[in-house]
Amino acid sequence: MNVDRTARPGQPPVPPGPGALAHSRALRFWLDPANLAARLDQAGPVVRTRTGPATAFQVNDPALLRKVGSDEDTFRFWGPDPSLRDFAENGVVGIEGAPHRERRAVMRPAFTASRLISLGPRVQACTRRLLADLPADRPLDMRVEMSRLACGLLVSCILNSELAPDTLSKIADARSTLSGGIFWRYALAPWPWVPVPRRRACSRALTELDEAVDQVRARHRPDPDGQDLVSLLEAAAPGNPHVVQRDVRALLIAGMETSASTLAWACYELGRHPHYQQALRDEADAAPDTSRLQAHQLPLATAFFREVTRLHGIPFLVRRTRHQTRQGGVRIPAGAVVTLPLGALRRDRNRYPDPDVFDPERWLPHAEPSPAPAALLAYGLGPRYCPAAAAADAMLPVALATLASSRTLRPARPGRRIGVSLELTPTPKGLTMYATPCEPRLADTRPAPGANIVPRSGAASTEGGHA
Repeated sequence: MNVDRTARPGQPPVPPGPGALAHSRALRFWLDPANLAARLDQAGPVVRTRTGPATAFQVNDPALLRKVGSDEDTFRFWGPDPSLRDFAENGVVGIEGAPHRERRAVMRPAFTASRLISLGPRVQACTRRLLADLPADRPLDMRVEMSRLACGLLVSCILNSELAPDTLSKIADARSTLSGGIFWRYALAPWPWVPVPRRRACSRALTELDEAVDQVRARHRPDPDGQDLVSLLEAAAPGNPHVVQRDVRALLIAGMETSASTLAWACYELGRHPHYQQALRDEADAAPDTSRLQAHQLPLATAFFREVTRLHGIPFLVRRTRHQTRQGGVRIPAGAVVTLPLGALRRDRNRYPDPDVFDPERWLPHAEPSPAPAALLAYGLGPRYCPAAAAADAMLPVALATLASSRTLRPARPGRRIGVSLELTPTPKGLTMYATPCEPRLADTRPAPGANIVPRSGAASTEGGHA
């Protein structure tokens, strides 16, 4: 499979679609991985940083980063932090140590390879159903629409349930408020002056989330073998519905968050590089059975998501010290925030040629040099590694291929600068696009299985649109 990349460094780039990214001055250090990457070569293994009232210790050495991210004895994960108790409620993301490992073990049978095989067709059908409701005659806020898609896929394909359309819309609207509220509550934990309007908005969002959890459990459809996720959680806590309630709530928050962000950034890049929309559609049309897509049949869609994660994935992980420690020759006091700059590592020029260029082809099976997907750290690391990572890898390429085959995305305001929201997983703010239904393709014009997929027009942009 070949993707045209005629625009290379030193040649004129294709003008960007939705526009460059705009980071606010105060947030540039935290959110812009390019800015972080530029500082890594000059920085030591651990550097003290300060943004506003927040003091943090940034770990720059890759080996030390992995050590810190995996050391539960010295570092507390963000979820169990007391400042987030009303969000996590001791669900699976809000507990640690042996209880956390036990809950993860309970969920493991739901994500075996044999069960993941069935996800592709279910994701395809669910994506088509959710996209059918999108209006084609007005601009759409892709941050909200991709939250709706991510939540719908999670509830239908992972939790074996359904949400009423109005509930799904409420959760999609509330996701950003809830995510930003969690971020600010944690970041400002030593300074209890989170603005009252933000606290009230988060309280309303939590109420809507709890209503959705009630609906998920009421409409749950257990698998005959009892190995679906909700059935496993219920079997592990007989007679204790509150435990199941808080775990489903935690899974909704965590599962929707990263998927919604990744899908929204995928739309952003499709708008900047529209020739990939046709390439993705051609790849899906070349599958042996176009009605039962599987991620392994979609190397370009998989590569596209890996490149989206590389450029727009979680810019840093956060830990907080349990006690005073010394790391990289630097003394870190108890209770200090420690940041792990994953975004900077993903733009390391020693790992990735042209690291600021959006280039999915670097992840295709026969690319040279071939980067390791594990180096992306897309799902965290250590004991907090996402338990549903394999499910996400199976779902997202199929969802993207179905989106490209169903709708043509184009920016509502070409050239507009896109903001970056400060949330648990930063998402594009102000990204509005039209989603026009694709014209059906005649059977005799479909690509033959295994044919090379080459975009018909345009080249990958080398526009460095990251402020």
